[in-house]
This record gives sequence, structure tokens and C-alpha cells, in this order.
Amino acid sequence: MKAPLDVVAVGNMVVDYPVGPIAGLPTWGTLAQVPSRMEPRVGGNGAIFSVAARRLGLSCGLVGKVGRDISGEWLLDRLKDEGVDTSPVRRGARGTSSTVALVRQDGERAFLHYAGSNAAMKAADLKRIPRCRWLHFSAMFLLPSLSPRAIGKALEAAKKAGAATSLDVAWDPSGEWDVGDCLADVDYFMPNSDEAAAITGKKEAVEAARKLARMGARNVVIKLGPQGSLMLAGGQEPFFAPGFNVEAADSTGAGDTFDAAMVYAVLHGMEPGRAALLANAAGAMKAAGDSPTEVELLRFIRSRKPS
Repeated sequence: MKAPLDVVAVGNMVVDYPVGPIAGLPTWGTLAQVPSRMEPRVGGNGAIFSVAARRLGLSCGLVGKVGRDISGEWLLDRLKDEGVDTSPVRRGARGTSSTVALVRQDGERAFLHYAGSNAAMKAADLKRIPRCRWLHFSAMFLLPSLSPRAIGKALEAAKKAGAATSLDVAWDPSGEWDVGDCLADVDYFMPNSDEAAAITGKKEAVEAARKLARMGARNVVIKLGPQGSLMLAGGQEPFFAPGFNVEAADSTGAGDTFDAAMVYAVLHGMEPGRAALLANAAGAMKAAGDSPTEVELLRFIRSRKPS
């Protein structure tokens, strides 16, 4: 029997077109120059997570959907080049999802997004999840045809099969912020501070983390951007893990890289404080340039002091 993968991600797959950094947007009817070429890049929370996990040395599969078009072919080829197992990815009639990411000079972003194939991902697609040690759901709110109930059933099945589980949500364009009963089978819930506040109605990260734990999550990790993260581990007192000062070029995917590093750290038996610090470092490295390899990440964290 084939050995289980270290981690399988379920999530959106997107071709990104980053634009910037720019000081502002042109007015209608005018043209603005940009400082760099506009080239396609692997995007989507599921795809970015998968690349980050592979670079850290984890075997990783991806469950997602792309179109039967040249963009889908390009995206699958890039993921295969990174060593991601794309055999569970399905191809559908809708075009491959794409995003124009407008990047401000300070690294903040705004997006123009075509949902495309991601919007067609349904509960039946979750039957393609391979055997794994860890199942991670990326950006559940950007997979609108997957209900919280369907996601919850997949998480429950993974737990019964002996896998660890994690969940990230992304911003909810519907404004509903409904996670259903998903957190009952989530070992690590990893939203950012805005998402945690929207789900719980609690603006303070500590209070949000406590409410998310009451909703069922065994461990809650709230990403705080450059400030680091807050972790509530296994019912213990929450603690802050400091971030790392870097010159942010583009923070797109920093949260997904954080998630992948947290999975890496836990699978390698790291205690919660060290795991959170390692994840903070990986997110900072992605914001400053690209997802790190295992060697690059460990070298960075040994040579840099958190802020």
C-alpha cells in the first residue's frame, strides 16, 4: 500500500497576476506605469500552501479544481515542478480562477478576482482526498459550493482515519462568516485577526481565540501580520509569539506559508512556542520574497531576532 502523504491541502487554485508596487490607482481613462513585469504566478490559498509545504520538505497533495484551459495547464505544470501531487485535482468546464493583485508600496494588497473553477468545487470532489497524516482546508469561504457541513464531514473522516486537521478561512465575500460545526474536528484553526473578529464578534485577539476554542477548535492560532501571532494551545493560557522585521515586498500568501510552517513544526514535534515562532518567520520570509525551503527557514530563524 502506498505510504500516506504528510499533508493534503483542499483549497482554491488561482493564477495570480501581481501588479506593483504602486503608490495608487490611475483614474478612469488614464494610464499608469508599473515598475515590474506583469507575469503569472501560482496563486490561491490551497496552491500556495502546497508549494510552501513541499519546499519545507513535506510530501503534499492538493485537492482542487482548474479549468480545461491554458491557464489550468500552466498552473498544474508549475505545481508539478514544485513536487506537489496534483493527481486529485479535477478539471471542469469553468475557466481557471484568476486574480489581479494590486500591491501598494507598503506591501498591502487589493484584489480583482474571477472565481471560475473554484466556485464549482463540490462535496463530491472531497472523495478524492488521498491518505495523509494531516488534512488542511485552505480558504473555505472562497469555495462557495462547499458547505460547512461538507467540510465538517471531510474533517471528521480525516480524524477517524488518524490524521491531524487544520482549517483556514480567508475573507468571506458573502459576509456570513458561517463555519458551522467544522471546528469540532479541527486540531489547528488558523485565521488572521480580522477573520477571527468577524467570526466571533470579538475584536480583541485573546477573546476571539477563547471563543473559537469554545466553538471546538483544539488549538487556535491567530495571525497578526508583522506583529506575529497569538496562540491558544490545548486549553492553556494564550500567548503572543513575536514577528520578524522584514521589508515587505508583497504579503500575498504569507498567511498560507505560515500555515504550512505550522504544520511542518507540529509534525516535527516542536512545542507550541517554537512552532508559532517558526511559522511567523516563514510568513515574514514569504512577505519579503518567497516561500522558504527548510534550510532557508531554519537558517533565518537562527540568525534573526524576533521584533
